[in-house]
Amino acid sequence: MDNNVWRLYLRTLLLPCAEAPSVILVDNFESHVSDEAYSIVEDELSCLLVPLPPNATSTYQPLDVGVMAPFKRFLRDEWLAEEIIDGEDGDEFDSPCAAQKRLAMINRAWEKVSEEVIRESFAKVIPSA
Repeated sequence: MDNNVWRLYLRTLLLPCAEAPSVILVDNFESHVSDEAYSIVEDELSCLLVPLPPNATSTYQPLDVGVMAPFKRFLRDEWLAEEIIDGEDGDEFDSPCAAQKRLAMINRAWEKVSEEVIRESFAKVIPSA
């Protein structure tokens, strides 16, 4: 992922479904915590961008396992299904049409990650009071 992909994700996928005010949790990847990312999240999404503390991977691992693992599995399934159905479509990887297909595929995969799965993953990370 790079700055361009992150901006595209924020504006194309996250903006339509983010409910302000919300907290957007990110890792400390350079693109995620750039000044531009903070501006987009705060000014355009009306949300708060909060990076996870450095070196906290083991603490937050349930989010990666509980949310990102199923998402990546669903994304792989979407990609395989498209390859089986469409085969080689001849689109260049960076063409607008190919980019739109990838975004639609990512969106379909994310829609398959249930709210309950996300809640359960956070419950493992955030102790109940």
